[in-house]
Amino acid sequence: MSAELKRLLQDSLGERAKFDQPMSVHTTWGVGGPAWCVCQVASQEEAALVIKATRQAGLPWMPLGRGSNLLVSDAGYPGVMLRLAGELASLRRQGDCLWAGGGAHLPAAVKFAARLGLAGLEWAAGIPGTVGGAVATNAGALDSDMSRLTRGITLLLAEGETARLEGAQLPAGYRQRSLPRESLVLAALLALQEDRPEAVGLRCDQALARRRRSQPTGAASAGSVFKNPPGDYAGRLIEAAGCKGLTVGGAQVSAKHANFIVNRGGATARDVLALMREVRQRVLKSSGVELEPEVEVVGHA
Repeated sequence: MSAELKRLLQDSLGERAKFDQPMSVHTTWGVGGPAWCVCQVASQEEAALVIKATRQAGLPWMPLGRGSNLLVSDAGYPGVMLRLAGELASLRRQGDCLWAGGGAHLPAAVKFAARLGLAGLEWAAGIPGTVGGAVATNAGALDSDMSRLTRGITLLLAEGETARLEGAQLPAGYRQRSLPRESLVLAALLALQEDRPEAVGLRCDQALARRRRSQPTGAASAGSVFKNPPGDYAGRLIEAAGCKGLTVGGAQVSAKHANFIVNRGGATARDVLALMREVRQRVLKSSGVELEPEVEVVGHA
């Protein structure tokens, strides 16, 4: 079945279907073994075709986005990683809203909104990833998150049909959103407010400067590794447990922000996962709090 799927993907997507791709070149952590295939799709029809064919072949699939917030096993991923491109990664103004394809780069969306004088997305300046990923995980910062802005979401559902839902129809919480099982965010409509482009741009710059002061933005990482527990901060608990600078192989707890694990060079997924386990154990022993990962772990690292 996988041979038939390979032929179909090659015939349908050509060079946009790449096989045995090391995930170390597709993730911000720079680790991970090969995926069976990394597919770039440019339309709803292509996305539906790839997902349906992959399911029929008995292989798993998942959205890849920009490879942030993702830890892929050193053994790789035995299925299809799906990346949205073309129209599905475009941006345009729609009244006082920003229409964004699920594959649109989130930092690009922030800059685009600023140029148009649309305010409300400044808090996301410097956050890696895609709009679709940010919507699906309800990304947030500086006391705001995507659910507050998302007026509408276009989903590709499990059976291949699309659904256009209001944001309020999909409950959201801290770093999570209730989406239909095996659905894919094709696009989002973000409700913003008109303002002077200069004022919006200044707030973007301020949010980005704050991020650079407090986070290791120049290092290979996946952003915040653990979710903040209720009423506290994961970074504070990790630092209090004496984990800043802790290393396993090429992976290290950042000395700048304890809730970041950076790849110092040559790290493996196994190194990162082992360091995550050690941090969780030390925090549990120190504070009694069991940290919950914010990054998605795929496969057995």
